[in-house]
Amino acid sequence: MNISRQNSIQNLEEIKEHLLQEVTLDEHLQHSAEPKTQVLEATTGASDALDDRHSIATNDSDLKELTPKPSGKYKFIRSVGFGGMKAVIQVKDRDTTRNVAMAIIPDASDRPQSDINRFVQEARITARLEHPNIVPVHDIGVDTNGAPYFTMKLLRGRTLSAILRKLREDDYKTLKEFDLTRLLRIYVKILNGVVFAHSKKVIHLDLKPDNIHVGDFGEVLILDWGLARFIGAAEDIDDNYDGEMITFPGTLASSNLTLDGITKGTPGYMAPEQAAGKNRLKDERTDIYALGAILYAILTFESPLSGRPVNEIIAETIQGNINFPDAENQKRQLPAAMQAVVLKAMGRNPEERYQSVDELREDIFAFLGGYAPKAEDASSLKKTYLFVNRNWLATLFLITLLLLIIVCSWMALLYYDGSLQL
Repeated sequence: MNISRQNSIQNLEEIKEHLLQEVTLDEHLQHSAEPKTQVLEATTGASDALDDRHSIATNDSDLKELTPKPSGKYKFIRSVGFGGMKAVIQVKDRDTTRNVAMAIIPDASDRPQSDINRFVQEARITARLEHPNIVPVHDIGVDTNGAPYFTMKLLRGRTLSAILRKLREDDYKTLKEFDLTRLLRIYVKILNGVVFAHSKKVIHLDLKPDNIHVGDFGEVLILDWGLARFIGAAEDIDDNYDGEMITFPGTLASSNLTLDGITKGTPGYMAPEQAAGKNRLKDERTDIYALGAILYAILTFESPLSGRPVNEIIAETIQGNINFPDAENQKRQLPAAMQAVVLKAMGRNPEERYQSVDELREDIFAFLGGYAPKAEDASSLKKTYLFVNRNWLATLFLITLLLLIIVCSWMALLYYDGSLQL
């Protein structure tokens, strides 16, 4: 039995024990007080978002004020998965009769308070970001053991990472379903969600294909806001970290794991300042780097620097040594315009990147509309070609009309010259 399977079984046993304890307590404990409802007002601008830092910041007293979970409200169905400190299970909400996903901490009693606070902060931040491209949070509270939980939409479909893996394996059905245009339309929806989060002064800090859900009916949702924070908010990372390499075992071959330590994020998708643990430099442009890395993966079906040791990935990221996407792809020719967009988004220095997700989105819209993205700095000849390509029908009509005028003029000239007789 391999280690990952042993860990999965151990985690599943922890969930079962956690749920059994809760059921036992639910049968014997009476909630003497009326449930308390927390009303969170929607943010309306940058100043509101900055004020939210105080309402979202969590501590032990905040945890005690969370609404207790009503006895018997949720029925356990099955385990969905594990990630970091939390587990996700499928439960049935008996009141609404719908199935939802519930995030819990199976070993909450053994976790430091900082982990509990981060879990609650993730739930609250995600709940604030009500947008069609961000996973919705339905409920937050504490169970009878005093451990926090939150419920979300139960997702059906697959991650962008799973789609790219199928494309990398040349799966015919997936190749037919997800051409570049379809993938870029998915990408635009990702950008829409991030633009909204940034408008609320929230940065994700762990954007990657594994955290993008693509539903069966066209829905695209950004998941896992566990590292998210407000721009400028304090964080328990050494700001004076000088970029000295940390030892991480293994390589990133089949999965991209989020590191949780001095360097927080996913190797290959972390911006250089994030890989170096320089917290004070993180802002919207840190997410823009990750969005560039996602576009890299969409173009090449591979993560940037994939398959290398984690230490090497982090070192190459800090130094800005990202290979041109075309060098990683031998199966098909990649659009030069999209390669230029990737390189601009993944600039080593934040000043070299797009300064907002809106700028990046406009370049994607330009490409989809048949125009040259600003990042490409296209020549006049390329712009002329794109103009003709966009207006080929009108161009064909004008060429035909011009040829007709030339032919008629030539025939008229011959007629008046006496060379042509009707």
